[in-house]
Amino acid sequence: MEYPAAATRPRGGADVNHGSGLILTTSNGPVSVLTLNRPSRRNALNRDMLLALGDVLAQVRMDARVSVVVLTGAGSSFCAGVDISDEGRRSFYQPPQQIERLYQENGQGVVRALQSLPQVTVAAANGPAIGWGACLATCCDFGVVAAEAFFRIPEIGLGMYYDVGCLYGLLVLVGPARAKRMTMLGDDIDAVEALRTGLADDILSATDLMTAVDRVARSLLCRDSATQRNAKRRGHGATVGRRRPLGLMESEFTAVYYGGNLDRFEALAAFEEKRAPLFSRELEAGTLMRPPQRGEGGETHGFPSD
Repeated sequence: MEYPAAATRPRGGADVNHGSGLILTTSNGPVSVLTLNRPSRRNALNRDMLLALGDVLAQVRMDARVSVVVLTGAGSSFCAGVDISDEGRRSFYQPPQQIERLYQENGQGVVRALQSLPQVTVAAANGPAIGWGACLATCCDFGVVAAEAFFRIPEIGLGMYYDVGCLYGLLVLVGPARAKRMTMLGDDIDAVEALRTGLADDILSATDLMTAVDRVARSLLCRDSATQRNAKRRGHGATVGRRRPLGLMESEFTAVYYGGNLDRFEALAAFEEKRAPLFSRELEAGTLMRPPQRGEGGETHGFPSD
């Protein structure tokens, strides 16, 4: 990938590892490609990847040489969401992130950092974008998807909801009606539907995906970067930036909700056993149960809360 910017010659294409290789960055002149690099888990986010992504975004933000940031995934998936394996769930409740509120704050920090990057961002969804993966894709300014890719927000089926501030970017992108269908029904949105509804700007095969990214980047780099940053800043301030107070309330609300609702444990067990979950219908059945005893990062490891 070469770009026509006379004042910004490519700096080489060597990968730089972050978080023990969980995030790779490749710089090519004014374009920086960030790759979620956990293909054995379909790039599912664990705590280390989440924290590494936050660090990488902070570094990119301060790099005045970078005008375009591309986010993609290694292997056949963009991002399969949060790692819901036993080990993955436990990892979220180790220092420095030991309780639900801190998970929410760190997660919202990554979401806001990606949404508010001064550089123009392009999501290259090379495969499924699920949960957190859908969130990361919708945080970007442009979206290019592989024909084989799809979007899914499955939290409702796991006794959970779309948290860490992910909902607000989705609302801005597709509107309230479509966002309700995605978050309350959990339906798959294929590449064609994604293009029709505004989740994507272009579709190519997975092997040709970076061709479309190259086309978007070239178009962006032919225009004044200062004007682009100004336009992005104003657009951000008028949309997702206005929802910051909702994000502050969401952290506390989520911690309280997961502290008093046990349906996620049943849903995760059902997921692992490949059966339909038996939710408690607590209010109707009068079966509201107290949560299990635990301390910060204690014995019980729920998802996304403990």
